Formats: sequence, structure tokens, C-alpha cells
Amino acid sequence: MTIHCPNCGSPHVISRNVGRKLGGTTGAAAGAASGAAGALSGAKAGALVGAMVGPAGITIGGLSGAVFGGLLGGTTFGVAGAKLGHEIDQKMLDNYACCACKCTFRPHAE
Repeated sequence: MTIHCPNCGSPHVISRNVGRKLGGTTGAAAGAASGAAGALSGAKAGALVGAMVGPAGITIGGLSGAVFGGLLGGTTFGVAGAKLGHEIDQKMLDNYACCACKCTFRPHAE
């Protein structure tokens, strides 16, 4: 389905996705912070698993557990934020912009 500008009728329309970009960025930052806060438990779990190998395993396991906790939190919250932002784009924001006349608009509900 091609979207046309309601102002000039041009088919040269782009989606701006401001909500999705902002939601994904905010979610990733919040998730990384949450993951960093939970990194202590990840480090403990990694150190416990690494303890079977010895002192080097404790260090490597602890570090990898902490890094994994931050990455997992950032990814999970980033995806959730992007999905929420997408819904905001579709239902609340003027998500489309006409390249010809610079008009921003939201398509009518079908």
C-alpha cells in the first residue's frame, strides 16, 4: 500500500519513526543500567561456574557474567522500548513526512 501526502498528493512519503528511535534508545540505556545493577548477581553466578576451573575461571566467569548481564538487559529493554515507540508512532505522532512539501501527517485509520 502506497501512502500519499494528504496535502499535495505526492507518493514520495517517508516514515520518521521518532517514537521507535527514542523508545529503543531510552530502553537500551535503562536496560544497560538495570543490567549493570544486576551484574553483581551475574558476576557471582559466573564466578561460581568458573570456580570449577580454578582462580582464573573465577575471574573470567565473573567478568563474563557481569558483561552478559549488561548486554542482556540492554537488548531486552531496547527491544521493548522500540516496540512501545512503534505503537506511539502509529497511534499518536505524525509519523509520515512528505518529501515534496515537507508536510507531516498520520494516515487515517482503515
